[in-house]
Amino acid sequence: MNRIVLIISLFLISITGEAQKNSPNFIPQPESVQFSDGVFVLDQITKVIVPKKFREQLIPYVAEKIQSDLGLNLVYSYNGPDKGEKHILFKLEKKASLKEEGYHLIIGPESIVVMAKDYAGLFNGFQTLRQTFPLESTGEVRIPAMEVKDNPRFQWRGIMLDVSRHFQPKEFILKQIDVLSSYKVNKFHWHLTDDQGWRIEIKKYPKLTEKGAWRADRSGIAWWEREKATAEEPKTVGGFYTQEEIKEVIAYAKVRNVEIIPEIDVPGHSKALVASYPELFCYDDPEADFEVAVGGKAPDNTVCPGKEYSYGFLNDVIKEVAALFPSQYLHIGGDECNKKNWKKCPYCQKAKLDNGLEDEEELQSYFIQRIHELVKKQKKTMIGWDEILSGNGAPGATIMAWRRGKYTPQITAPQEGYPTIMTSYKYSYISQVQGPTITEPEGPKVVLPLSKVYGHEPVAAELTEAQKELVLGNQASLWGEFTPTQEHCEYMLYPRAIASAEVSWSLPETKNWERFQTALEDYHFDKLERKGINVSKSLYSVYPSYTIDELHGEAIVYLQTESVGYEIRYTLDGSEPDIDSAVYTKAFRAEPKSLLKAALFNDKGEQKGKTLELRLK
Repeated sequence: MNRIVLIISLFLISITGEAQKNSPNFIPQPESVQFSDGVFVLDQITKVIVPKKFREQLIPYVAEKIQSDLGLNLVYSYNGPDKGEKHILFKLEKKASLKEEGYHLIIGPESIVVMAKDYAGLFNGFQTLRQTFPLESTGEVRIPAMEVKDNPRFQWRGIMLDVSRHFQPKEFILKQIDVLSSYKVNKFHWHLTDDQGWRIEIKKYPKLTEKGAWRADRSGIAWWEREKATAEEPKTVGGFYTQEEIKEVIAYAKVRNVEIIPEIDVPGHSKALVASYPELFCYDDPEADFEVAVGGKAPDNTVCPGKEYSYGFLNDVIKEVAALFPSQYLHIGGDECNKKNWKKCPYCQKAKLDNGLEDEEELQSYFIQRIHELVKKQKKTMIGWDEILSGNGAPGATIMAWRRGKYTPQITAPQEGYPTIMTSYKYSYISQVQGPTITEPEGPKVVLPLSKVYGHEPVAAELTEAQKELVLGNQASLWGEFTPTQEHCEYMLYPRAIASAEVSWSLPETKNWERFQTALEDYHFDKLERKGINVSKSLYSVYPSYTIDELHGEAIVYLQTESVGYEIRYTLDGSEPDIDSAVYTKAFRAEPKSLLKAALFNDKGEQKGKTLELRLK
């Protein structure tokens, strides 16, 4: 009897595994997908039923997406279907197997049912259903019968967008929230202030946007080579969001199950702030520069922690920001603070003496703790970058752990009892270039390819089970130094933001790089481009490295790619590689100064991606 049970169990496991392997091009990959016989034919006579309590949010959203995805205008209601009526039912259900934001999707020949315990789960289930829709629709859509059971791994599935270095208009923000939410991203961290711009209207302090939102034009000059602005030159680059525009973004995001988390970065990264209100600076200094930074390094960019004026000013700002954003979180930055001015500031030194502070690290901790009290007074939870752990820390705050190597906040923050969001600069800073530096646009000279983002495991192995519970989730961060245009910003976001979305949602055992790559190629690249997204295809890059063997007067060349299923073909005579060119199998020798050209090819002889060109000199 046990032998029969074992055989049946192995058979069922085999079927489930095959279903996972042959499932539609889902991103993020669900917990389980099981197929059954039949199809659901979605056409003009299909009725959509939503819970009455969500009708004002869900009906307009679902109607818009089905119309834009498929060109179908269906009937929508919060009343149940008539007997025999073909329908899509969104149903609230309290089941032990359904977590917050999780869902159960059942597609049968007569109906589609999306079950969840909350609005977020219904929304997420609909996103999975949308990924069963074909890219081309003829008015009748045949969806294979299946059952999908799915829950999120993490409650925090975030993307950070820096709009301080380069302002992006409201319409662009709305577009990205719409796309990101379709991949179950639920947190949009909005980096609104920094050295190069203040982007949020604060009614009590109008100079923050009158002056702080604008800077001199240095476009066309490399970011780190820009000379500081003078007081006389025009300030034409920038922009800001009015409070009414921010309310519009928040309302739009709420329908899409996205929480907007604002960041006001202090005490460092505050050049635009102190340029607008120099009273916040440490001391009177005729050498100090009070112009908004144009790029590169920004000296004299810290708020004075020794002046009481600083705390009164920031209390007013925090009150307005807290009243504007419904999120329980308020991010105060706290990173990369240059304390050079503090060491010679009489106000800072007096604050150290009066409060028994040993050094400037403890002075920063003093500042952070006072800001924390202001945030708590507004009934918000303070988030800070992991530098706020220095000195005496900030008990009760939430930590964004970004540093690695010498610093290990991904381990120490949970160990010290802090709720922690992982946003590793090594795996999640998607401002880094995503292909060979010789082929990518200007950016940090560090490569973060798509496969590395996808392969990230956010939870440190050193943590105990109890400490792992303090890991709230994962976030990819796009800093704005090198994204001056909307097109470039999207190029850096996609598809790496989608890879991060799967890291944040899916269980590690359901992830598979080859499946993810295939899903992008067969479905999601096309889908994103049809929405007007400028998608990077750096996935198809050929990465070269070589050395000159001086003893034998030859170059030794090594080529590789992160994509699977393709051949690297190359030439050394300057001609374009094609299906008849040499296939790369292992490192080879070539004449120095040869012009290497290499590209990826599929088994049909079609080139994928750009041709790499490199002189072996």
